[in-house]
Amino acid sequence: MSPRRIAIKLFANRTLGLHELQPFIAVFHRFIQQGSVPGLLIDVADYAHVPDGPGVILIGHDVDYGIDRTGGRTGLLTTRKRAGGRDLAALFRDTLGMTLATAQALEAEAQAKLGFTGAELQIAFPDRLVTPNTAEAAESVIKVLEPVVAVLFGDGARLERDAGSASDPRRMLTLRISGGDADVATLASRLEQA
Repeated sequence: MSPRRIAIKLFANRTLGLHELQPFIAVFHRFIQQGSVPGLLIDVADYAHVPDGPGVILIGHDVDYGIDRTGGRTGLLTTRKRAGGRDLAALFRDTLGMTLATAQALEAEAQAKLGFTGAELQIAFPDRLVTPNTAEAAESVIKVLEPVVAVLFGDGARLERDAGSASDPRRMLTLRISGGDADVATLASRLEQA
């Protein structure tokens, strides 16, 4: 299975209110100007007015980053586009690397006032033709990603189909990693070994 797109949400250590999203507009513009995070970055979109929505998005050619509030939980959502012909494990590692680099850049921004936890992660597959939201596709993806997840998140981590995704076949196939034992810096160092 070789999906062309993947989305990873790294959860924040606190929930942001709508009014707390505004500083990310300036932070993301600075990231574009300084090339602070991976990818060819193009623009910033402000969706902070949407109550349970995408927040503020840093739009790129091959990757988008966003401070996402979907599902009532704040997190850094990295959506990989135009991933090429990589296999699933390589695509996951590469996208997670971009996510962790961006999370560390955001944590270093005093204006952002946001940290991230490495104990939980959400993985979604927007490419429904290649990765349909079925039990069979979920099992196939889990089988490929489990060894990588064990190295990155520790033996106690669980990789399973998200309950909300499983209950509605119209949604994207979504998996959840929980029970991890690492912070963002530790995940970044383990990623080199995975």
